Amino acid sequence: WSPAWQPSGAAIVRTNTWIRTFEGPNYGAFFDVVLTLDGSILAVGATNHLHMPPYSGDALFVKLTLDGDLLWERTWGGGGYEQADSVVPAGDGGYYIFGETDSYGAGDRDFFLLKISEDGAEEWFETYGGAGREWPYGMLHLSNGELLIYGFTESIAGGRDEYAIRVAQDGDIIWEYTVESPGEELVMDTLETPQGDLVLAVNVEEDGKLVKLGADGSILWAHRYELAGWQYASQVAQTEDGGFLLAGFLMSRPPQQADTWLARCTSSGELEWETSFGDSTFDDYANSLIRLSDGTYLIGAIANGVLLSRVDEDGNVLWRRSLLEQQTVYGGMALTELEDGAYLVAGLIQLINGRSYDAILLRTDGEGRVAD
Repeated sequence: WSPAWQPSGAAIVRTNTWIRTFEGPNYGAFFDVVLTLDGSILAVGATNHLHMPPYSGDALFVKLTLDGDLLWERTWGGGGYEQADSVVPAGDGGYYIFGETDSYGAGDRDFFLLKISEDGAEEWFETYGGAGREWPYGMLHLSNGELLIYGFTESIAGGRDEYAIRVAQDGDIIWEYTVESPGEELVMDTLETPQGDLVLAVNVEEDGKLVKLGADGSILWAHRYELAGWQYASQVAQTEDGGFLLAGFLMSRPPQQADTWLARCTSSGELEWETSFGDSTFDDYANSLIRLSDGTYLIGAIANGVLLSRVDEDGNVLWRRSLLEQQTVYGGMALTELEDGAYLVAGLIQLINGRSYDAILLRTDGEGRVAD
């Protein structure tokens, strides 16, 4: 096997920043990245990110050193289409990988949960869903070792309904949560509160929504934010006072340019404020959000170039960086903060033909920069 990645610039030892692209028909996208117990990087995604016939491709797992050197690569799938959306460490040194499959399961596309060993070998997998389509958006590793997997389902009433499943460490279902709705409702992101409750960031047609569940899946409260224009709520993070920060994008009226949208809510879900920012010349979709060790937040976007933004809890923009000044769509799909204050960014590049993608992984310094 010969790796198809190429560094895009010379690394500087002092900051240890780099860019790796994985190019060609065997690389489609990275959607999540985690640090491994041995201090390496595990990125997961897909060999093919096309969601159009003919459906083909496998889930892709790549392990690298913190210097960006390849350690190993694995793929997983059947005769249809698989894509890995999320990865979290398991307690035994292995990993849980969550995604979508149409090779296995009950019909159309289903959720899959795969358990792999430390070296990437399959240990077991389960599928979840009905005869209709299930579409994954992410996985949350809970404080007791269980998992919450989520997205939407079309198996209940034919429409796109909220869907979340709490599963045990062996993949068994503990409970399922769904809400039948006349419109489209998608669970985009989740978090666990210190009390063990679960907060879901939901997109409802043209509005953002927060839902709080008890640990048993019961609904504690739900708030839909019906504001002017279109607010797409894709990410949620906890604030210092127990409230919530929502990130996504705002569009006054399609097909106008989209800007990054932020909203802060109280611990009981009431909206405190909302704001937006962006570049007037291209779309700016907030697609990943993490709370940093100093209490500020890092946002990754789908935009021209690899776009990162750092904001405080009041929505003030501290800096914005477009790491690759090219008129090509890049997606910052997952973010991780390193102990030295640097960041890992996993994502995708939409090629000029608009019908294919390559995977990209970056290590930036603490100001979101990559050395030339």
